[in-house]
Amino acid sequence: MVLETSDRDGSLSLTIRRGGVSTSGTAWSTGRGEQEPKTTEFDPPRPKNKRITIHQTGRVNYHENGNTIFIAPLTQTTQPFPIYGYRVPALCRLDIHDDEIAEEDAVFDLTDLPEGPICFSVILGPGDSTPHGRAIKLEYEAEGYSITFQVDPVTFVVPPDLALHFTTLTPDRGLFPQQQMAESQAMISYHQALTGKKDAILYVPNGEGVIRMIFAVPMRIAPRYRIELVDPEFHVSDQDVTRDGRSEKVMLKFRVRHRKSGQIVRRPIAIKTIVLDAEL
Repeated sequence: MVLETSDRDGSLSLTIRRGGVSTSGTAWSTGRGEQEPKTTEFDPPRPKNKRITIHQTGRVNYHENGNTIFIAPLTQTTQPFPIYGYRVPALCRLDIHDDEIAEEDAVFDLTDLPEGPICFSVILGPGDSTPHGRAIKLEYEAEGYSITFQVDPVTFVVPPDLALHFTTLTPDRGLFPQQQMAESQAMISYHQALTGKKDAILYVPNGEGVIRMIFAVPMRIAPRYRIELVDPEFHVSDQDVTRDGRSEKVMLKFRVRHRKSGQIVRRPIAIKTIVLDAEL
């Protein structure tokens, strides 16, 4: 499994990796009248990798079947919720991972388990939640939530003729019928949790000299701006301010340039004032 975190808003992307492609898939549900498995042919074949995106807003997208559920915003997680299940028919059926083990990798030792099906669960919960049984827990301390990957003590039941297939388990619904927080507010809540600040947040320049400013509250529209630096040798021109449609109401990105040479400054520069105007 590969878990990636977006530095834009802290949203997560989880990929369950398997080599190769599938030419068909079989699905069924525990819902009334949907227990009978239905097989769909894939044209063209689809990669066997499975991908789930867990947004800061609490929206969870399952890309393999197009389903979406809603849980609490990540920074407001108060109870465990299993977001994914994965049934492996036998350990010997897994792909061999022959790349080097990176420092940030976590590894399950399953060599003592008997041959046969094994189920894994991915559980999103509070930061102080305690895993049960054999598990790996990744805690996001500042944001207050965690993700646990656990080996389930009992495998979930599948139709007999599908017992030798890899099977995924996705919930039909989440904790809420709709999204509980707007994307703009979720982005601000993430950065405030990450930094411990409740006012506007100004990050130091990255390797390309880009400075990110996270607003204290969502703006009505993308605000006009005025940026005044302490040293008059430097300035911020309109060409050095960038926005994107998804975050323009909560974030401003800009670079500082030397007036005479025109070169981008990649070190922190003292800022006198920043005025944002999204008039009512």
